[in-house]
Amino acid sequence: MRAPTFETLDLSAAELFALFEHPLTWRYLSLVIVILILADPTRVAHEFGVPLYCTIWLAAFLLYLAFQAALLTALGALRKFAPRPAVYWPIVSLCAFFPTLLLVETAMALAISDPQRAPLSDRVVYLATMLILFEIIFLRFVMPRVRTEAAPDSPPETHRATSRRPGRLLHIAGQPVALDKVKLIEARQHHVHVRLCDGTLTERARLSDIVAQTRPEDGIQPHRSWWVSRRAVRRLGKRSGREVLQLSDDSQVPVARGRVEDVRDWIETYLDDIA
Repeated sequence: MRAPTFETLDLSAAELFALFEHPLTWRYLSLVIVILILADPTRVAHEFGVPLYCTIWLAAFLLYLAFQAALLTALGALRKFAPRPAVYWPIVSLCAFFPTLLLVETAMALAISDPQRAPLSDRVVYLATMLILFEIIFLRFVMPRVRTEAAPDSPPETHRATSRRPGRLLHIAGQPVALDKVKLIEARQHHVHVRLCDGTLTERARLSDIVAQTRPEDGIQPHRSWWVSRRAVRRLGKRSGREVLQLSDDSQVPVARGRVEDVRDWIETYLDDIA
């Protein structure tokens, strides 16, 4: 899935629902509801009492979240059989927006005893644009913090124990790849070349999107164009006066000058317990 910022977004159903367990998510959603109620983008507040109008907005908000969660869950299940092409987040949002709008508009028409009236139809574009803007803010500024705080860094011992658990996957251009099968990843223009234990894989993807799915104990990015699995690293060496990572298959990966100290620290922390 791609976010409105055109960045790849990998979000499992469990991670999606975990977002709603974090207080920051609810603080942001509460702020959005307050803004919507005070701004009255529908221009129909004067036709309802304050309690009823607030109740309608709250019900609409929860209904929209329910539609969106159902769609994302269904999309996640479908991705197991058809991982491509990428689906842009606004498409899912609009698919949840329109049935919500229809139900809320029907409820409003019944509340004012005028079933023929459509109080929201003439503001569809405005409401949809506002929705997408609020979601861009959430995806760009709120969700990264929520995901980071939901999975805080733990001591190296905990990381090492966790890294040995089977079943972790990297999603590369929508394709799941077992993390323990990956030796190294090299970025080549708009593609990544992945060296696996039993072959290679080349996909159109960004290295940064893949590295964002890893943990420090999984491997190291010694250069902006490379990521190397911890299991593949042997030691830090030199070639032609420049630092390189010596790998277990005798190949070498360059180390950027600005990352030499980070690589040394990483080796001291994680390299001593390679099986």
